[in-house]
Amino acid sequence: MARVASAKRHAQAVFQIALEKKEVEKWRSELKTIAATLGDPQLRAILEDPKVHLSEKENLIGKCLPGISQLALNFVYLLVAKQRLSILEQIVSEYERMADAHMGLEHAKVITAIPVDEESKKKLSERLAAITGKKIVLTTEVDPAIIGGFVARVGDELIDGSTKAKLEALKRRLIRAPI
Repeated sequence: MARVASAKRHAQAVFQIALEKKEVEKWRSELKTIAATLGDPQLRAILEDPKVHLSEKENLIGKCLPGISQLALNFVYLLVAKQRLSILEQIVSEYERMADAHMGLEHAKVITAIPVDEESKKKLSERLAAITGKKIVLTTEVDPAIIGGFVARVGDELIDGSTKAKLEALKRRLIRAPI
């Protein structure tokens, strides 16, 4: 949990810088590039090795990330110096969530029992947009265990319209019903 909180704090700090400089999309792009580059296991091993001096790590980062702004490089140097490279993916994910929210976008994950066609995705996205008042970016997943209907997670809100949930609710009511 501390790692998640730390990732959120780092992402919030980066997002504030991006807002002040009016470079939200530039930072999004640079963070993705940084995460992709530093995701290489061999490079990551060198950067996390305590035997390698920090100045050598900084030189290596500079060579591996040409074209990245100095502020973004400084951010990477900080993560390396504080041994927090392990939360980089979480930072990028949290930053993207903040940037999308700033632009009025909300991510929704919808789980269905069977694959959903594009027209149904569009209708579902429109329905969730009406509920949230934001434009929805929809991702879908199939889980036959829900039997039918759907389960949607929009931000922190869970909408469970699955047949499984309805059957479980019916079971609880029948158990409590007087005979």
